[in-house]
Amino acid sequence: MSAATEQARQQALLSALRAATLTGLPVAAVALRGRAPQPPADRHAGLQAYRANAQAIAERALAAAYPVLERLVGAETMATLARDLWRDHPPTRGDLAWFGAELAAHLAATTELADVPYLTDVARLEWAVHRAHAVADPRDGAPDLQALASEDPDALGMRFVDGSACIASPWPVLTIWRAHQVPADVEPDLGPAREALAAGQGEAAWVWRRGHRIDVAALTPAECAFNQDMLAGHALGPALASVSARHPEFSFEHWLLRALREGWLAGLHSLNQNT
Repeated sequence: MSAATEQARQQALLSALRAATLTGLPVAAVALRGRAPQPPADRHAGLQAYRANAQAIAERALAAAYPVLERLVGAETMATLARDLWRDHPPTRGDLAWFGAELAAHLAATTELADVPYLTDVARLEWAVHRAHAVADPRDGAPDLQALASEDPDALGMRFVDGSACIASPWPVLTIWRAHQVPADVEPDLGPAREALAAGQGEAAWVWRRGHRIDVAALTPAECAFNQDMLAGHALGPALASVSARHPEFSFEHWLLRALREGWLAGLHSLNQNT
């Protein structure tokens, strides 16, 4: 069998596994072409077994990446989300630890969950934490910041440690996430989260890798705005001017002390295209 034929067979098999129904078997016949002839009933049973196994793997992978979300919506709803996501956004790489990146967007478009709108940002936070587990540990030692004293801040950018992410939400996403950082057999204390939701409290969470562990901390609105600008690759000078105009209380000195104390920074980089 040629490589093109085998590739077509594999693609057809994947399409059949993702299909919402397995009827008529026209795809199954193409998917299994080149193998020993099988009765239609056997082909149907084989695809059902493949599909059931794929769905079970999807459910386990999604639950591992989003344990808080699973506790919020329940195992049955989470399994449904996994099946839908597997069908609409199938894995694009062999490592299934990366399956589920589109869940937040999927939740935002799921009308059945519209009455719990904070789920989308909980998913964004959980995915950031999940991603941070996959990056390398930061290098030991303090970052080199000497350029702050000698270079034009309009041509300098800041690099955070790999895996850093800022999740800004109109909901108390960090309080909800923290409430569920207890063993699975322990009932979380949701009192603070309910109070924050009732008060319409928004929060910003900062995720970063500190050595072998993942840390998640609250940011002020000013810190969040500045960190987002730095993550986006903006120059230090304009970013400071922008955040100070929106948040006059912002102190770069205090921010820098915190960033160094908590290990946010990997260093500086030049934005001058001529160097």
